[in-house]
Amino acid sequence: MKKILVVIFTLLALTAFIHAELKIGIINPQAVLQNSVKGKQVIERLRTLNISKQKKYETLQKDIDALEKEILSPALNQETRDKKSMDLQNKRTEIKRFAEDAQKESMATQQKEFENLQRELMPIIEKIAKAGGFSLVFDLNTAGVTYFDPTIDITNEVIKAYDAQAASAVKK
Repeated sequence: MKKILVVIFTLLALTAFIHAELKIGIINPQAVLQNSVKGKQVIERLRTLNISKQKKYETLQKDIDALEKEILSPALNQETRDKKSMDLQNKRTEIKRFAEDAQKESMATQQKEFENLQRELMPIIEKIAKAGGFSLVFDLNTAGVTYFDPTIDITNEVIKAYDAQAASAVKK
């Protein structure tokens, strides 16, 4: 549905510009994320967060596995077994909540990082588009583009400008 709306919008925009010179550009934000210095830093921060959450999850799972083995021990009396069963239930609830919270935190952090990246990229994209005389610049990920001439791709220019901006910010 989104793609259809984008195509309709594109056709309407093209019709509106039919008498004017129209130059269209394309940008691949995924490539900017993967190939720019700051994008790589974002990916690394997200990866580190996910690894720390995974380690915590594995620790909780080991605790659960140990409790499950203890409960099976014939040496336990009924009272101890009941206490350990209750502890096991609590640990299972804890790990379930942890997994849900970790996923929510990961998604929120990813969203925030990507929004910050996009906010930093917009002025760069606008500057390159104006300098290049582009009337429209489409996002390759959301525009539903199935084919484009590589000469209209401004992704590498954006990456270079973004890296240069990041480098100058570090020097200050």
